[in-house]
Amino acid sequence: MEKIVTFGEIMLRLTPPEYSKINQATSFTANYGGGEANVAVSLAHFGHRTFFLSKLPPNILGDSAIQHLRGHGVNTDYVIRGSTTLGIYFLETGFGGRPSKVIYNRKHSAITRIEAEEVNFEEIFRDATWFHVSGISLALGEKVRKTVLLCLKACKEYGVTVSFDFNYRSKLWTVEEAIPQYRKVMPYADIVFASEFDCETILSVKADSGALLSPNERRGNLFRKTINKYGLRYIFGTDRIIYSATENSLSAYCFSETTEKYTDPIRFNIYDRIGGGDAFAAGVIHGLLEKPDDPAWALNFGLVTSVLKHTIYGDVCVLNCEDILDYMKNSGVKGVER
Repeated sequence: MEKIVTFGEIMLRLTPPEYSKINQATSFTANYGGGEANVAVSLAHFGHRTFFLSKLPPNILGDSAIQHLRGHGVNTDYVIRGSTTLGIYFLETGFGGRPSKVIYNRKHSAITRIEAEEVNFEEIFRDATWFHVSGISLALGEKVRKTVLLCLKACKEYGVTVSFDFNYRSKLWTVEEAIPQYRKVMPYADIVFASEFDCETILSVKADSGALLSPNERRGNLFRKTINKYGLRYIFGTDRIIYSATENSLSAYCFSETTEKYTDPIRFNIYDRIGGGDAFAAGVIHGLLEKPDDPAWALNFGLVTSVLKHTIYGDVCVLNCEDILDYMKNSGVKGVER
């Protein structure tokens, strides 16, 4: 059975109830989540053997985060205990025309104190199948970035597939700070989750100029240049249309060196948007593991996973494969190849 490892920060999420703003709140609902942790949880619910690598404080908050992961079937043997602080973020849930807002309180969290010497890279990766990390981790400081790079080098040594979600967050750092760190990661990636902004702005890849290029032709040109430059297998991503804070539509795309695939858009209502991108990544990873030669199937499985995650409260998608497949079958979801 495959072994999937994700690396990143898991945080305590505090949300005012009933769509309240923080300055109205007299209480908060507590959840746990974080990009790579959310991916591990989703994949565990899809039946995969998942491991989370991180650092958490040796106190009741760290214990609760571990309990959250274990409760969803994620192995926490690689979670290091140390330091004193768990990262926290506050979420104001949007409604109608008022968007959601996030406030981070994570600057000195335990993971920022991680030391590469605390990680047994050989033990973790010698029998691993897949490794997933995101740009959010790159933003958390030099010690975290050093650990990420050593993880990636171990993946290269042991033949582990690497997926990288750009997940650029302007609240954490500037584009100028992010550029050199992303470029260090890209030579190790096999599959990336990225947008045109990511390729053009962070990687400085430019599409051919030409007034006759349609938007999709321009995107294809840009992504294929990125794929060829870094030797990628695939670029995946989503396009979102926002009608209101509680109603969106999503479509998805997949590019390889020779093909491009798009889905039809799905319009849906939102109960909780947080974690939708992580659910997409998890769905795509599952799809590629199940059907390595059918990226269109993985693309649709990822899209539906993301759409359905929006109907679930909290950061994580707790649906199983049958839930996703039933929606795909009943809704006639299919890929469109162009």
